[in-house]
Amino acid sequence: MQKIYSDIKAMGADVLVVSFAPPALIAAFLAESPQPFPVVADPERKTYQAFGIGSTNLRGFLRLGVIWHYLKLMFRGWFPKGPKGADVWQLGGDFVIDPTGRLRYAHASKDAADRPGNEELLSALRLPPEQDALSGKSA
Repeated sequence: MQKIYSDIKAMGADVLVVSFAPPALIAAFLAESPQPFPVVADPERKTYQAFGIGSTNLRGFLRLGVIWHYLKLMFRGWFPKGPKGADVWQLGGDFVIDPTGRLRYAHASKDAADRPGNEELLSALRLPPEQDALSGKSA
């Protein structure tokens, strides 16, 4: 998200990260790794439930595709980090909500490596207001 944040801002949009970690852990993480966008706490995971984002298990985490995804990232110099004590089983998601509150794009991850590409997210922002990426149809 950091790589395309300036593009997102240039389109008049913004990013909000919702984490299930407690506020104290988020504050400690942000002190160590500041982010250019707000990060808020949802320790009860109400947002996750509302968007249908579930959890994985050891079997899902150890799938070959997931392992390969993380190995490629580590070979490029990325190492997983997040708030200490974070739930590694919780899946994530990416959503685009327009200024009227209308959900324009939704991607609830099916496994730990299942995330949309940057261009897919930017494409959802480029759609005219009367169209959404969920149906591809006009409202």
